[in-house]
Amino acid sequence: MVLAVPHEKAAPLIPAGALPEQTVAGWAGLGASPIVNVHVIYDRPVMDLLFVAAIDSPVQWVFDRTHISGISASNHGRHGQQYLAVSLSAADQYADTPAAKLREQFLPALAELFPAAREARVTEFFVTRERRATFRQAPGSGALRPKAATARPGLVLAGAWTDTGWPDTMEGAVRSGLAAAAELRRTVLTPASKTGASTIGEPQ
Repeated sequence: MVLAVPHEKAAPLIPAGALPEQTVAGWAGLGASPIVNVHVIYDRPVMDLLFVAAIDSPVQWVFDRTHISGISASNHGRHGQQYLAVSLSAADQYADTPAAKLREQFLPALAELFPAAREARVTEFFVTRERRATFRQAPGSGALRPKAATARPGLVLAGAWTDTGWPDTMEGAVRSGLAAAAELRRTVLTPASKTGASTIGEPQ
């Protein structure tokens, strides 16, 4: 069994004896951190890259979501709209900021990064917020992140919050899944192969 839920949900699901009590109790120290995304649709292209990281700016990351969202980048040969998403990690200062205030701050910041945005018209502006997007990656949090293995045979942990060697990201989540699968193969599936049963990826 792979227990792949957020750390605060995993703690009450861990059976007694699977992990030391102090290990499970320590997960509460991971906390939670919000991500806020600012979405801006312009009436014309303003950025010619798929994504951009900014420094000395309130903007952290900007992603061009025009194609993935289904908005066409061209309209009968004429330039069409462009959909940009600004992603703000550890966004405690923005988690409760009204969308109108974020608009006042981030439209000028985008115009500073992308001169073409100064002449473009904003056709849509909205904000999405994930208040518990990641654990709080503070000093010392690494010591609270568990490995995939537990003392209960057949039970492993997965999730970007586990000890993947990466931050709490999509890539970290993938690495956690691979670690969980490897641990199951090592502890549960490998002995079965000795009796003639197949293991993951092997023909029967």
